[in-house]
Amino acid sequence: MSHNPKATMIGSIAILLWSTLALFTTQANVVPPLLLLTLTFGVASLLFFLVYLIKGELKTSWKQTPKSAIIMGGLGFYFYHFCYFYAFQHAPPVEAGLIAYLWPLFIVLMAGMTKGNSLSWAHLAGAIIAFIGTGIMLQSKGNIEDAGNTTYHWTGYGAAFACALIWSSYSVANRRYQSVPSSAVLWYCLITTLLAGASHLTLEEQDWSLPLSTWMAILGLGFGPVGIAFFCWDFGVKKGNLSLLGVLSYTAPALSTAWLGLFTDAILTTGQVIACLLITAGALFASLMPNKKMPSTSEAKGI
Repeated sequence: MSHNPKATMIGSIAILLWSTLALFTTQANVVPPLLLLTLTFGVASLLFFLVYLIKGELKTSWKQTPKSAIIMGGLGFYFYHFCYFYAFQHAPPVEAGLIAYLWPLFIVLMAGMTKGNSLSWAHLAGAIIAFIGTGIMLQSKGNIEDAGNTTYHWTGYGAAFACALIWSSYSVANRRYQSVPSSAVLWYCLITTLLAGASHLTLEEQDWSLPLSTWMAILGLGFGPVGIAFFCWDFGVKKGNLSLLGVLSYTAPALSTAWLGLFTDAILTTGQVIACLLITAGALFASLMPNKKMPSTSEAKGI
């Protein structure tokens, strides 16, 4: 099968956009997580709605998308991003981002335990490498952080780890809906917006007086890693080189950490850099085991 180099390049834009999720989130960390979830997915929902309305695919998308898929997708998007935003408000951004990016590794491990697949030595070795990296990262941070804030940070670490578990579980379960059109993402985003909005009104204090810079970050999240990235990825995986895109996706943790180091006041320690390399290498090593049936990276991101 021939691959369109242009489509592969467009697909790689999605990976680049996803790597900015942590950066934009840190710029909007003054926003309560449920409100941030409501606003960013509201922007994404509006974007998807207008695009598919213009393309005339709204009715067909609704008819072709099982309600069980809409519920699962909406809940998956909601809980993953809530935990992600919460983690970045309750833990240092570099550590939170690296822990959350354990999801590619978890997908490989979970897929190896499903029917018709098996775990290999490469999967286990990759897991060990990545978890060693996580341990180095946490130990490195522990040496310099204030002991009085340890509980506060570990709450964020737990939320980041939940991100990895939620997204990997959702992605593997989503294999049952391979025939669902990619336009179903609209309904996932809409469900997420409604759930987040109701949760915000119930659980959080209503205060929309946000500075302009925060609103810009919210728009950046909604249009970029939560919005346009899905369009780029859909085009790339359908017409481009999926194998190459799958390998490139494991650069996201390193890119995410690099953006935080370059554009925020986060100071990267030697331990964090080593951890980033080990987590990325562990996930990549486990995913490249030959002759094993693994989920595609498009499924990894729920497309």
